[in-house]
Amino acid sequence: MTLVDQLNIDYVNLTDTGFESTMTMGEFHAQPFGFLNGGATLAYCEAIAGMVSNLMGEGAYVGVGQTVTAHHLKATKPQGKLLAQGILLHGGKRSHVWEIKLTNEKGEHISQVTVVNALIEMNCK
Repeated sequence: MTLVDQLNIDYVNLTDTGFESTMTMGEFHAQPFGFLNGGATLAYCEAIAGMVSNLMGEGAYVGVGQTVTAHHLKATKPQGKLLAQGILLHGGKRSHVWEIKLTNEKGEHISQVTVVNALIEMNCK
């Protein structure tokens, strides 16, 4: 089982302005004090940004995380759903820059994450 499998991502959908996704949280996502682990949040964002870059590339390239920057704004318990809404800030030939807003089911802003994906051509040797 991979990390992405363990994250329990419900879906990732392209939208007119970017993408949306949810992740069902549980004990796996907790840090020792019972709050959502920032590392789980970062892994979730890097995974979904890569998935969306890959959908956009339609097999011509693979998007791999190059840089992840996060601001954790509100501590929350890892229960229920974490909603991610992403917009593409830059869609270049070699990189994508995604800005991702994470909210809980109450609509509270939990984290703000930026993911830069390097785009690697599939026909490279």
